Amino acid sequence: MSTNSISVLIADDEKPARIRLRSLLKNYSEYSIVAEAQNGDEVLRMIIEKSPRIAFLDINMPGASVFSTIPSLKNPPLVIFQTAYSEHGAKAFDINAVDYLLKPISRERFQQALEKLSLNLNLKTSPDSDLDVISVKSGEALRVVKVEKIRRIRFDDGFSFIHLGKEELYSDKSLNYYEELLSNRGFYRVSRTDIINLKYMEKLHPFFNGQYVVELTGNEKIRVSRRRVQGLKDLIH
Repeated sequence: MSTNSISVLIADDEKPARIRLRSLLKNYSEYSIVAEAQNGDEVLRMIIEKSPRIAFLDINMPGASVFSTIPSLKNPPLVIFQTAYSEHGAKAFDINAVDYLLKPISRERFQQALEKLSLNLNLKTSPDSDLDVISVKSGEALRVVKVEKIRRIRFDDGFSFIHLGKEELYSDKSLNYYEELLSNRGFYRVSRTDIINLKYMEKLHPFFNGQYVVELTGNEKIRVSRRRVQGLKDLIH
């Protein structure tokens, strides 16, 4: 395997499906298959032993459930699911999968999935580049959002609301999830319910009781909790 190649795990309990994935991937020299698996138990073992960056996983395999175990891993691979049943597709996004493919997989649809994968790989390897993006589940699709466009993320009634100027997206991911995802990328959590993009910060106003209010461009004001004020001041001084 080339030192610059992207390591891949493919997993399906049906041999013809694994053969199809191998056939599709051989046209892309930047990807290298480092492991194969036939069930959920093998998937977890191969992820731990081989540390693949990408995993193509069948949704319905015997053994350990990938839905309950992969999110608990410290450094899980980027996942693309494949399934023979379209009604199972929505489950793929429960663990923030990049995409899901409906069997039989066409070359055109496979190419689309790799294009999404390319965006996510840029996200992980070049967080300061112009291609710095995150994916947000929007209905049955994934919406690709440029990080620089995000002004604020607020949490309310069990949802995270991502402010993009005049547009707002909502996500069922927690604010903790976005805080970790956007760490070291110019964002700061100012309270239990709000993360701001420091790029849009204009002023920091004293409020009362040791609290402050941060003002973003467009005169948008957000309260800063007492215990997070000093951290914000340290960032902007």
